[in-house]
Amino acid sequence: MLHRWTRWIIATLSCVALALNGCSLQCWRLYDCPDPPAYEEDLILKYAGRGLKIEDPAPNVCEDDSLPNVPVSPDAAVSGEVKYKNISLQEAVETALANSQVMKDLGGVLRSPAALATIYDPARTYTDGRFGEEAALSAFDASFGASAYFEQNDYGVNNVTVGQNGLFKQDYNNYEMSLQKKSVTGATFTLRNVTQYDNNNQEASFITNPFVFGQSWTNYAEAQWRQPLLQGAGVMYNRIAGPNGEPGFANGVLVARTRTDISLADFEIAVRNLVSDTENAYWDLYYAYRDLDAKVEARDNALRVWQNVQANAGQGRRTADQEGQAREQYYRFESEVINALHGRLTPRTQTNYGSNGGTFIQNGGVRVSERRLRVIMAVEINGQQLLRPDDDPPVAQVKFDWDAIALEAVARRPELRRQKWVIKQRELELIANKNFLKPQLDLVARYRLRGFGKDLWGYDQPQYDNAIQSMMDRDFQEYQMGVEFDMPIGFRRGHAAVRSSELALAREKAILREQENFIMYGLSNTYGEIERAHQVMEAQFNRREAAYAQQRAVEASHEAGFAPLDLLLEAQRRVIDANILFYQARVDYAQAIKNVHYEKGSLLEHNNVFLAEGPWPQKAYNDALQRDLNKRHALTNFVINDALIGRPKKVDFSLEPSKKPYKSTPIFEGPAFPETSEAETMPENPLRQEKNEMPSVQPASLSAPLREEGSAPVIEASSEGEIDFSGEAPTDSAFWISR
Repeated sequence: MLHRWTRWIIATLSCVALALNGCSLQCWRLYDCPDPPAYEEDLILKYAGRGLKIEDPAPNVCEDDSLPNVPVSPDAAVSGEVKYKNISLQEAVETALANSQVMKDLGGVLRSPAALATIYDPARTYTDGRFGEEAALSAFDASFGASAYFEQNDYGVNNVTVGQNGLFKQDYNNYEMSLQKKSVTGATFTLRNVTQYDNNNQEASFITNPFVFGQSWTNYAEAQWRQPLLQGAGVMYNRIAGPNGEPGFANGVLVARTRTDISLADFEIAVRNLVSDTENAYWDLYYAYRDLDAKVEARDNALRVWQNVQANAGQGRRTADQEGQAREQYYRFESEVINALHGRLTPRTQTNYGSNGGTFIQNGGVRVSERRLRVIMAVEINGQQLLRPDDDPPVAQVKFDWDAIALEAVARRPELRRQKWVIKQRELELIANKNFLKPQLDLVARYRLRGFGKDLWGYDQPQYDNAIQSMMDRDFQEYQMGVEFDMPIGFRRGHAAVRSSELALAREKAILREQENFIMYGLSNTYGEIERAHQVMEAQFNRREAAYAQQRAVEASHEAGFAPLDLLLEAQRRVIDANILFYQARVDYAQAIKNVHYEKGSLLEHNNVFLAEGPWPQKAYNDALQRDLNKRHALTNFVINDALIGRPKKVDFSLEPSKKPYKSTPIFEGPAFPETSEAETMPENPLRQEKNEMPSVQPASLSAPLREEGSAPVIEASSEGEIDFSGEAPTDSAFWISR
């Protein structure tokens, strides 16, 4: 029975605990509790408002908190005399790769930044503290542990042989150090040293045994080996699942390495998409300039017609409705020139839009397209010069061998390589999970040396006065050998893990087959797109020539008073439509060639881009040299240079886009490119030129000078036979007639 005072103390402490627990609750939120005082409501509102306040994070004192650089005004490039900077496609790709730490997906940088790929992703995967390769290897690292405990025991027992008449007092210290290492076979090796200090008031031992002291030291060192024989045994299992693997979770070195390979494939996909988007933006800008040229030419022709009609109307030879009709056409083309110069904020050509490599979108807009190219190239958004493409789309007919590109696509597409690594990971996980269908049978062996004495350490002391000396003399030796067996009845968790791995493996293999089908689908589309785009380009060229011929004939007839004004205005509209569609066909053809390389996995090589591993630390090269010297130490006549080999070349980024020297700041340094001459009314045949220069773009106003009509030859195309687009056609050609 408890004492009366003891029961009173227990009841009091229980009431205090319940009261404190009740005060910690927010009783005013319950129906049965009274309302809180007014001052508490004010306090709650005060802190609630402070807790919901939107704040900026405190800046790190080690970081530069300066504001980001603000680009120049978008009007800087067009204020005053317009200056251009010609840039080739290769320079655009090189600049984009050199300046891009983030593989930009326009629209996703702000919307979903966590999904963006960066140049840091493969290294982050490799160095991940949970699932990286170094984390998996760390499970096999040796671990050192130490502990120290100090105790004072004071109690009484109903036994006169304990302590002094049943009252026992003791000072007890325990010191322990251990070193543990797990091997790749699953074995665990342990070295442990334990030192114990005991000082007690046990009296009986002093009378019966002279070697028992009031204070004593015990020291023992032991070595232990535990080797799994069934579950957890084997090099393959431990490399896959690691020594701490569980059913359904494998985090060994091989699995971690597959994660790194998957991240490398993801990085290659991101780089390829960046190159594809750079080329898409480049051809978008090319088309925007050509579109603007065509509309400026049509606007100027409409202005000339309007002025002629207005002059004739004053002489009574034209009616007011004809003057209004000519004026309407001029302002129609003027509005199209404004849109072609500035551009509307509509979707542009990008990867995975329409086709995997991107389908050309006919939007135009020089200013918008130029800014988009600058964003992808990671240069200043607004510059003092307008970027202008220096390369023309190809016109030569390109033929790919279907069997060759089909095999190349299956072998080189990074998506398939990534999926194969995923399948490899699932296969490894299945092997590891099958190991958990075995019972756990461990072989255990331990050997121990003990030492006992009055003191821990000393010299020339009698027996049992020195614990360390007693252990070194091997006075007390112990060993243990045995087996441990453990088995879950039914292996429910192991069977579930194996079944889950089998289903995951089947899923990934089905995805791989479907990916191969879709790659063949995309490759077939782009293979047919090349033929279509080239045929359309030929047809649009012939249409363009016919439209110019019709315009000249109608203009001459109109000047003679035979052709009505409606026919002349319609001829001008046909010319601008034919011009725009012809340049669209040329860009379509360039995109089709690029998309074939995209589908068959050779886009990076097509643009002279190669992925390479960055340099290792210098010590790694020194260690490799030293190991090589050690291997060749047996060769007596072996001589090696004293010079340090393997010194890495300092590079700015891990991508090598080209073997030629990279031009630093290729956008804003160097002299401005000279302006090209104005386009003639009858432009030269771009399909016969080796390199067609981009005409300059100068937005004209109402008072802009009209372009003088040139004396370019009229070129007609025969409707029969095939057209040769290589070089100048001879005068006696059956297909091209110059007059």
